[in-house]
Amino acid sequence: MKSPPTNANKYDQLLNAVFKSKWNSSLTEVPFTKDEVIEAAGQLGLRLKNLADVIYTYRSRRPMPKEILKTGNWVIAARGSGLYAFVKIRGETTVAIPDSLKVYPIPYAVPEIVARNLARDEQGMLTVVRYNRLLDVFTGLACFHLQSHIRTQLTDHGQVEIDELYVGVDKDGQGFVLPVEAKEEGEKLGVDKAVALTLFARARFPKLICRPIGIMRRGLQLFDFVEFEPAEALSKVVVLEMRRYQLVTEE
Repeated sequence: MKSPPTNANKYDQLLNAVFKSKWNSSLTEVPFTKDEVIEAAGQLGLRLKNLADVIYTYRSRRPMPKEILKTGNWVIAARGSGLYAFVKIRGETTVAIPDSLKVYPIPYAVPEIVARNLARDEQGMLTVVRYNRLLDVFTGLACFHLQSHIRTQLTDHGQVEIDELYVGVDKDGQGFVLPVEAKEEGEKLGVDKAVALTLFARARFPKLICRPIGIMRRGLQLFDFVEFEPAEALSKVVVLEMRRYQLVTEE
């Protein structure tokens, strides 16, 4: 008896169908809509409970299907409400952090009562980052938490989600806004996130200097921090700095 297709296979089939129906070799951007994804799923006879997860999967968890990668490196970018595009880029689509990155030890500072009741999910991870003031250490700023888990619409870009938002000040009194994208262990940090963070910060906090930050957990107490050059286009995304911090307890 033939096994039913897994979600991974379903997602690959669906994305391949959408891409193939729109692509030709002269294009560096292939627009598509949420409705076209729904239509393609129907034509393929695929029953998917969460179509939004298809987009998220190829932004954060998995590489593009091999058939698409044969034509180049592509990322999925938002283009408005229900609007998306495959965008071809020259470099890597995700941030590659070397295993050999130097580890900086930081004293563990989470209060015991918090540590005992801390969830082992993304919000728990960000709580650990906050109590240990890892963003202050990484950026050299005095950072202040402003808000968590922001979901909003940006003109010509569509919905963005900001996992954590800080503001900060340097020794000269200059103000900064630090939008944060957080990734749990096993997830990937896509370069498209740098654009979303920048667009959000510049739209909402035009008087503050934007410093987009990615945080990736590699273990319960091991964190990679990435700072991007603020960029409003995928072709402009540059990683400025990476650091790895290990939280340690004195014995």
